[in-house]
Amino acid sequence: MKSRISDELTMLTTRLMMCGSRREIINLSGEFGKLIEKVIDEENKTYTPYTQIEKSITATIKFTKEEVANMAETLKKEFIANGLVARILKRESGLKHKKTFVYEIRYRRNGYNISASSKDIKEAKRKFIEMTKPENIDQYQVRIIRSEKNLFREIAAEWLAFKKGKIHERTYNNYESYYRRYMRATLGEKPIKEIRTLDIDKILNGKKPRLYEDLRTIFNSIFKYAIASGILTYNPVMLIPFKKAERISERRALTKEEQKHLLDRLSTNEFSSYKSTFLFMLYFGLRPCELSDARIEGDFLIVRNAKRKNGKIEYKKIPVPLQAREKLNLEQPIVNPHRTDVLNRIFKRIMGSEQITQYYLRHTFATVCQQYVRPDIVDIWMGDSSERLVGRVYTHFSDEFMKEQMAKVKFDV
Repeated sequence: MKSRISDELTMLTTRLMMCGSRREIINLSGEFGKLIEKVIDEENKTYTPYTQIEKSITATIKFTKEEVANMAETLKKEFIANGLVARILKRESGLKHKKTFVYEIRYRRNGYNISASSKDIKEAKRKFIEMTKPENIDQYQVRIIRSEKNLFREIAAEWLAFKKGKIHERTYNNYESYYRRYMRATLGEKPIKEIRTLDIDKILNGKKPRLYEDLRTIFNSIFKYAIASGILTYNPVMLIPFKKAERISERRALTKEEQKHLLDRLSTNEFSSYKSTFLFMLYFGLRPCELSDARIEGDFLIVRNAKRKNGKIEYKKIPVPLQAREKLNLEQPIVNPHRTDVLNRIFKRIMGSEQITQYYLRHTFATVCQQYVRPDIVDIWMGDSSERLVGRVYTHFSDEFMKEQMAKVKFDV
């Protein structure tokens, strides 16, 4: 019940933020009233007013090469490699009697923690650029002070800081979560030199295969980092066998009927604010975690491939399908409105099934495309092939060729 109420509230707040007229706001107020009555009647709990809920939208903001020309050299190189983009957050200022917005530009990768905000987006951008200049950048680099004992939590924190920006944000968050939930309480205050194979084995013992694999990988990486840093001369994880968990995928493509049902539901007032999000995933085969980095440039969608390992930065460059032009406003920024798990719950509600997830959209894209073009071309668009983008330039295929291939593809909706 709580999850459903939360999802309904999330959808209503999103729609309210998208309102363009007073009439739309008045119409939504009735739906908020019904939701309040539902909470009172069914759960008999106090409803949290909308005014107390943080309202924000995140997207990416692009800089020009001229704007980043005066950045510190180390930051400039990786900033260019990341596509000249940073994360931008738009949220209400909090003033009670006047609705104004604050824009915050963030860059939190590779040990940098840069944040600049202003009511004016141009001023926020100017502040951000000023912070990245050589004479200012040092104060925005995260430094970790380690004790003489080299406690496990200290080395783990160093390792996490080292990995940040080199792996996908979702992977980093998973690593941090696993460390906090399974390692910190037991080993955090113990000097890393005193940790033995048996200590690690006790934590791994009895864990499900996928969790076992992930935890062993994290332990192994932390101890390898300690060896490379000259803190240790041995790795206690080496005696613990690596067991790769079997991956079983039950995902499939949506049927024509399911695709029509999706389009119909996205046209209703309840779910219209998610139309752009889910149709971008359908027409471009995007993973949910890739939405925040995606942007339209001319006839292509450019997005960082979320499945590259070891910090390797690669971009997918996907031609815009005809039906995407017809059903999407490509002039607006591509927005990821919620966390992946929240978005997935909403998609299940749209489809009316707990079994049909948002990942079916990516499989639908691949299935439809393979009916019209060569599999290796589809692999490139999906980001699964060795014949991929390096930086932002195709190795073997011209833009015109790729547009010709996408022109052959006909989606069912």
